[in-house]
Amino acid sequence: MIEPFANDHQSMQIGDLVIENQQDKIIIYGDIDLTFDELGYKQAQQLHELSGKIVQAFEEENLYSKNSAKSKENDDQLDKNIDNPFL
Repeated sequence: MIEPFANDHQSMQIGDLVIENQQDKIIIYGDIDLTFDELGYKQAQQLHELSGKIVQAFEEENLYSKNSAKSKENDDQLDKNIDNPFL
């Protein structure tokens, strides 16, 4: 289980759902089929535990109001124009 917002190198997988940890965001992508059996129950438990830890991190650290933790360099899209190398 990851420690939400603790570092930039942890990740985990539940089914085909991938959760990547970063200091200023949690990235979740993929999909998961929660089947009504023992495996589905275990995956649902993992999702529940993870979402609880994420909410707890928000409540304890008040991260959502700290703009200093966000970094443009770590963002997927920078706010600058670059030359098109194909022209």
